[in-house]
Amino acid sequence: MPIRICLADLEADRLLLIDLHQRNLNAGADKGRFDWLYHGNPHGKALAWLAFDEESGQGIGTAAAFPRQVYVGDSLRVGFVLGDFCIEPRFRSLALALQLQRACLEKLDSVGSALTYDFPSDRMMSIYKRMGIPATTQFVRWAKPLRADRQIGKLIKQPNLSKWLAAPVNRLMEWSDLPNETEDGCTIAGHEHDCGEEFTQLARSIGSLYGSCVERSAAYLNWRFRKHPFVHHELLTARRHGELVGYVVFAHTENDARVADLFGINDTSIWTLLLAAVCQRLRAQSVITLNLPALATNPWVKLLRKLGFRDRERGPIIVCDFRDDSTTSNSVVPPLFLTDGDRES
Repeated sequence: MPIRICLADLEADRLLLIDLHQRNLNAGADKGRFDWLYHGNPHGKALAWLAFDEESGQGIGTAAAFPRQVYVGDSLRVGFVLGDFCIEPRFRSLALALQLQRACLEKLDSVGSALTYDFPSDRMMSIYKRMGIPATTQFVRWAKPLRADRQIGKLIKQPNLSKWLAAPVNRLMEWSDLPNETEDGCTIAGHEHDCGEEFTQLARSIGSLYGSCVERSAAYLNWRFRKHPFVHHELLTARRHGELVGYVVFAHTENDARVADLFGINDTSIWTLLLAAVCQRLRAQSVITLNLPALATNPWVKLLRKLGFRDRERGPIIVCDFRDDSTTSNSVVPPLFLTDGDRES
């Protein structure tokens, strides 16, 4: 079966790409998501690849790379996060998957990507293994129970009795989470409007301290979180004597919440206050579990254990550093800083 792989034209191939995404990835991958993700990113437009069956001319697969301005040490460079990889079911084969992913990585090498990373699924990880690219590190889902309703409900099948028994347990859980430490002059508050220049200044002042880190400018944060087409994110700021020193971004469904980003100066008291404020807000909305995905090497790990988070499932992270002219290099300069919000969407 002859296959042709080429760079997509984001305008001419827009409907074909959306159709492939909706049928093979997510039915919610609509035109709004495409325009936001492929065109709206202040770090640059996405790159996409299309695989065609030469005999029928049918589009049968796609892959994409989304630009990220990243700090690599002290320098700000262009990097990419990979995503939207899919192949039509009847055309799926390891050979085609390898061909499509190699075309993607070779192009990113040629355009001078300083850092390319991926949050691969199990199926995608098998492709990387065949390419000789091992996992760089692991991504861990840390989970903290905020209410006992779910666990007690599993044991007590009568809703009214279950709710009555959970109430005192919930109060004990809330009291145990009150922070023991205070930070003089530090204020935690909700941020309801667009991020301003102070967020850009914070990113510039401390971004390089994290080693390899996406630049969290105001424009990037507004695009990535505030303008997200289908996820409503909330943002809390930490200010010391009026100056922005950190923030947390999170989102929740009816029962579960997820921290998308936690960023700021390296001060555990500030991180503690931010997470305590998130827990307080979520409990008021009857959220049961707070999840915080983070790298296994993240500087928060010890604090998360102290605050009652427990590590759950783990997944691989792939990082390709092209600076040695190898398309399969795995020698990213440590440390690496990635949060759940550093995914493609």
